[in-house]
Amino acid sequence: MASRTAFVYDSSFPLHQLETFFIRHSKDVFNRLEFSRALEQARALSNGKHFVKVMDVDALVTVDNIIRAGFEIKTLRGDVVNYSDANGKYVKVNGNQYKTYMDFVRRTRIDVYYLIRVQGWKGVYYYLWSVLRAPVRFEWLGSREHGTYDYYALVRREKVAKLSEAELAKTLRDILLEGGRG
Repeated sequence: MASRTAFVYDSSFPLHQLETFFIRHSKDVFNRLEFSRALEQARALSNGKHFVKVMDVDALVTVDNIIRAGFEIKTLRGDVVNYSDANGKYVKVNGNQYKTYMDFVRRTRIDVYYLIRVQGWKGVYYYLWSVLRAPVRFEWLGSREHGTYDYYALVRREKVAKLSEAELAKTLRDILLEGGRG
């Protein structure tokens, strides 16, 4: 409700512009579904057996006509993204997706960063890290009974930047615009 309330009180965008934005966003989601189904049909029609996986980089950033980085952007609750065990504290994300990004980075030499907006108990903060630089371990975790059993990538929390909104802008500047690569 908070986001809808913000639109109510911030009238800087006319309703018809907001409507256009949300309609286009919904169509983008539909187009992705349609594309995935067409790929599945193409796989079924092919002569051989193929394993097809579809993933999108949420943002591909170019600076001065040079591709600087890709970003996987997520919004997760703190109790979902944070994981602890006897070995330490971790940030937990989808393992198969992470392995695909690792392969993408290795083949293209374009780094991919995870940027996770976390809704925590004490408010919003961001996790940011480089797939190229962050050590990772993979593990099957969760509950089969509750439908949460899956393959996860676990990145040690001390290797992940925990940022406020103000710090996020400065860190993105450092990674993308000031010559640093994070």
